[in-house]
Parts: sequence; C-alpha cells; structure tokens
Amino acid sequence: MNNNIETEELMLFYDRLIENIKQISLDASEQIDKLKGFAVADEIASDFSDIAKPYAFKLFKNEWLSSEQINLVNKIDEKLDQMSNNKDLWTDEALTRSNEWKQCRELAKELLK
Repeated sequence: MNNNIETEELMLFYDRLIENIKQISLDASEQIDKLKGFAVADEIASDFSDIAKPYAFKLFKNEWLSSEQINLVNKIDEKLDQMSNNKDLWTDEALTRSNEWKQCRELAKELLK
C-alpha cells in the first residue's frame, strides 16, 4: 500500500514536471497569453526552479528520469540563474526576442523528447 502511495505521488510529480517543461517550451506569444496578469518571465522561471526542478530530482532519485534528462533540467536551471543577472531579460519583449529565452525553449523541447 505504501508503494502505491509513492507511485501515485511520483505520477503527480511527473505530470507537474511535464506541465512546467511544456510551459517553458512554448513560443513567447503563447507564454504571454497563458500567463496574462503575471510577470510572465518571472513566473516561468520561478515555476521551473521552485516546482519543476525539485520534482525532477525526486523523479531522478526514484529512477523515473535518466541522467541525461536531469542534466537538461540542470542546464535550464543554470541558464535561468545566469539570466537573473540581467534585468533586461525579464520582460515580455525579451521573452519574444532574446537568444537566452530561445535557448531555454530549445533545452525544454529537447527535454520533452
């Protein structure tokens, strides 16, 4: 029974992780539409760092993610961390035009594969 609870919890973590990765992989216009009323770039980054990353590590620990997948999670998180030093990257326009956000989307799409 305890194993079923753990499996159910891991399934929820997995679903939530996929939801967050899909969010970061969306085109900027879709991200902006989906997160209207929020500071979109901040919301995407905090959802990834505060929700997706911890879930990814729990899934990795339980062998639901591969080393390659957790490395991609880390790459996205590191990229977002580097971007946090540049306030110009945290606008809707930057979501649309910056190479940094484009790189985050590409890593997320790779992770979804």
